[in-house]
Amino acid sequence: MMEMIKKILQILKVVRTDNLNHYLNIEGWLTSAEAMGLFQIAEILPKNSTVLEIGSWKGKSTWCISQGLKKGTIHCIDPFNAAGEEGSKEIYEKTKGNNSLLEQFQNNMKGISKKVKITTHKGYSSDFVDTILNIDFLFIDGDHSVEGCRFDYENFENEVKVGGFLAFHDYYLDRPELGSTWVIENLVKQNKNYIHYNYFDSLAVFKKI
Repeated sequence: MMEMIKKILQILKVVRTDNLNHYLNIEGWLTSAEAMGLFQIAEILPKNSTVLEIGSWKGKSTWCISQGLKKGTIHCIDPFNAAGEEGSKEIYEKTKGNNSLLEQFQNNMKGISKKVKITTHKGYSSDFVDTILNIDFLFIDGDHSVEGCRFDYENFENEVKVGGFLAFHDYYLDRPELGSTWVIENLVKQNKNYIHYNYFDSLAVFKKI
């Protein structure tokens, strides 16, 4: 019986990993290593976890997290107006068709397990401070300015549970002007509540202790 259970679990994991590849069909900025990193972090979260993603665009990273998450809710904060990311507005204008960015995001999320709930929060992170509590995984990928990234870190990391994870996209040591790089070097690495967990290309992951 145990061997059968193990085989079933292995099959389920293969199916989920295969489903992960749908991210390739979603426009966005995410390498294969970063996609797998988000999947792996979500996969080790407990059931009924709360994930907060600041900056979702068309859902490329959201999809990767959803495929690893066994059960829980992913809160997605984004203005869904194609503003912020360099070049994103131009890309959106070329590819939007008749659908709004929010509609494209929602369409890209079709096929997600019913055990995973996607909750969108249309607006900026400043609109939702103190509204999403007890976070198991906080992924910051919104405003890439120092001021914007610092705001997201300082106003949301306090809700990350002990044992939970904090991740930033676009961490490059040779680009200190990027918000994620500045916040990690000057704030996260100085915070004794966090330890470095892993790097997946420019995805930097920390664990709260």
